[in-house]
Amino acid sequence: MSTQLYSHIPNKPILTILYQDDYLVAVDKPPGLFVHRSFMDKDETYFALQLVRDQIGKYVYPVHRLDRPTSGVLLFALTKEVAQKMNAAFADKSNEVNTSMQRGQVQK
Repeated sequence: MSTQLYSHIPNKPILTILYQDDYLVAVDKPPGLFVHRSFMDKDETYFALQLVRDQIGKYVYPVHRLDRPTSGVLLFALTKEVAQKMNAAFADKSNEVNTSMQRGQVQK
């Protein structure tokens, strides 16, 4: 889904599942979608966590977050134990690899 999400959209969005196995599911999060409920979401109807859970029929645990305006791959664990291991791996900055695409001009 490449369009911005707004709370007034009557149809429930369907997220593109990029990868799924017995432990993890990765989805394409569009811009404008919160990962989970927060104090900033008073008027929002849909959240990535809820959408993924409903799509695959299993409870999911977020492994990391992407800011609301950010699009990209969002990873969920399918068990609490896997989520804990993945959270630990993400917290270990020695393994961190960040790749991003930017638009605009680089200032010299």
